[in-house]
Amino acid sequence: MKVAQRLWTIEKLIGLKDNINLNPIWQRGPAWKASRRVLLIDSILREMDVPKIYLRKLPAGSLYSYEAVDGQQRLRAIWDFVAPADGAAGFALSGAGALEPINGHVINGKTFAELEASLKQQLRGFKIGVGEIVSATNDEITTLFARLQMGMPLNPAELRNAALGPMRNIIQLTATSHEFFASAKINNDRSKYFDYASHAFAVAAWNGTRDIKSTDLRALQTEYAVADMEDILGLSSKVGDALNVLAEIDQHTRFRITRKWIYVDLLWVIMQLHEQGKSIDVQKITAKYDYFEERRRKYTSEPDLLLNSRRRDAAPNDRALYEYIYAFRTDGASKTNLQKRNKALRKFLRDVEVD
Repeated sequence: MKVAQRLWTIEKLIGLKDNINLNPIWQRGPAWKASRRVLLIDSILREMDVPKIYLRKLPAGSLYSYEAVDGQQRLRAIWDFVAPADGAAGFALSGAGALEPINGHVINGKTFAELEASLKQQLRGFKIGVGEIVSATNDEITTLFARLQMGMPLNPAELRNAALGPMRNIIQLTATSHEFFASAKINNDRSKYFDYASHAFAVAAWNGTRDIKSTDLRALQTEYAVADMEDILGLSSKVGDALNVLAEIDQHTRFRITRKWIYVDLLWVIMQLHEQGKSIDVQKITAKYDYFEERRRKYTSEPDLLLNSRRRDAAPNDRALYEYIYAFRTDGASKTNLQKRNKALRKFLRDVEVD
């Protein structure tokens, strides 16, 4: 891989707006909340350092000159503020708290057009680090993308063996590097981490339409070849986003996530919410998971009690919990039981998106 280190002004990045593909198959669409967009622009106006953007240079004759490997959310925020599409005004710099003036100039609540002229000029001239990937194999892009999604430095020795195949590589990288596994209370066993990561990719790839037994997980590794690299990157992004949320839940819950099927079931619900374009409120989903898990543990040895609606602690979702417990007990990897548990768990994890 050859990466040229550049310093490009925002003016240059705006000029390249129509020549950068922000939507390679592995990338999500717009996902940042308004507060993060405002924070980025405020940081730029205050001339603070911002993370580097990685762009892959495409061959001559391609529809685009570049595709975004990392930094598409930052580019979207910059373009939507400075040069929004269709002549729109762009978003205003407003949020939960008032932004402090810069050099005596008010920025709070202002769009780009409303900023003082010197601040506009300063923003357009601000330089951002760009890693211009001028040559790379798809396998190298896979590894780079996964590392960037996990917040890993780019200079450690490679953690993968090229002979293992691209899907196994990315699963292995997730198992050894993602924050969830670094902080989880799951036994510190790399083979177990790999198994859990494999289940995450299987859920992302098949969305409950196939079993995820050991033979299926082995098939997952062989069904994706180098030619499927964009699909693999898309799955990596999907899994990484879901594991990011799960890591936060795991740090705040009263019931650490160690059991495989609890892990799988929560991940699938998180992925479904992301697919619907919803931003998850970690406090809300953690509180609802705690309620669910407390009741599951209470009734797991005697689930039939849940069918007695005259119990003192009877609750509206008792039938769903009963279905979950029985599907949890028997053949957890079958698609039928995955679907039953998913249907039940979603009843407990409603209304968990950010307001």
